[in-house]
Amino acid sequence: MALGRGIATIVVLIFFIAVLHNNAEEQSYIPSSLLPQRTPGRKFAGLKDRMALSESAWQKSVQLRGQMAESHPDNPQIPLFPAQSFESFGKYPYTLWDFFPPTYTCPHDVQRVGRLGDGGKWVCGMSIYESVPVPKTWSKTVPSGGQEGVVIYSFGINGESSFEAEMFERIPSARIWGYDFSVNAWGKQIAAKYQDRAFFKKVGIGKTDEPAKSPPFFTLQTLMAQNNHTYMDILKIDVEGSEYISFDAVMDYFTSAWRGSGEAVLPIGQIMIEIHVGEDQKGIDFKRFRSWWERLEKMGMRPTWMEVNLMAMTIPKHKTDPRCTEYVLVNARDRNSVLWQE
Repeated sequence: MALGRGIATIVVLIFFIAVLHNNAEEQSYIPSSLLPQRTPGRKFAGLKDRMALSESAWQKSVQLRGQMAESHPDNPQIPLFPAQSFESFGKYPYTLWDFFPPTYTCPHDVQRVGRLGDGGKWVCGMSIYESVPVPKTWSKTVPSGGQEGVVIYSFGINGESSFEAEMFERIPSARIWGYDFSVNAWGKQIAAKYQDRAFFKKVGIGKTDEPAKSPPFFTLQTLMAQNNHTYMDILKIDVEGSEYISFDAVMDYFTSAWRGSGEAVLPIGQIMIEIHVGEDQKGIDFKRFRSWWERLEKMGMRPTWMEVNLMAMTIPKHKTDPRCTEYVLVNARDRNSVLWQE
């Protein structure tokens, strides 16, 4: 009798241990289909391969852009925001911005620089710029400074310089040239210790040089010449609609001055730009916008980030369209850019 109880106890104990073991396996088991699968011998894509993938994705979006435009009966005069009702949405489920998506993936890190709201910007390859060494000979005068370090231009300060302040803090090799005809200085965010790397002028950017105007206006290429620059790493620009005529002048100049092989390339590594459309931007219809945008693309620029500025919709009391959008464009054809140097 006692022997039978002992055997029964052992059997129950073995069964209990087996159940616990099975439960433990069930709790820790992850189906192999959910685990990351790595192809044997596969290598992670290098920089050139990632750029090629991004270029392919961008080319596909350009093809789709043309197809979508051709499908609209009013092409090339397509309304910027055709879906103004549920009925029109069924026919045209897109806005102007959907024709120009950021399909060129930045092959590096993308980081937010500056404050989270209006004024901050997204930067492709921020860690790359941070790694640029400080020049051994550091000139503190303009224009003798030349191409030392990371060259940044900033148009449209409007009293808010959190972007520039963080760039100074994180990139010791950076110097920034700022221009704004509506204010007298940088925003208060820039600390005094960075002032020797910050150059500001109360000047506007335009399609022609107007030095006698008050305040004066100059083209980008003229300002670059004044600073002894032939290239800039980063251009940040928010000039409330003047971006069209300003870039027209820039593209005209560098196209005519191009001496390299193939199509002309803009001497700019990366652009952060707020683009404006709408009733207050007379003459900027779909045809004009597309022509302007595709000219930028032809000179190397690729959209890698996009952020609709919702302030333009929340501030007005009346209904308005999403007429202001931030874009980040990188120059995929620019071999001077630190972003493409392995």
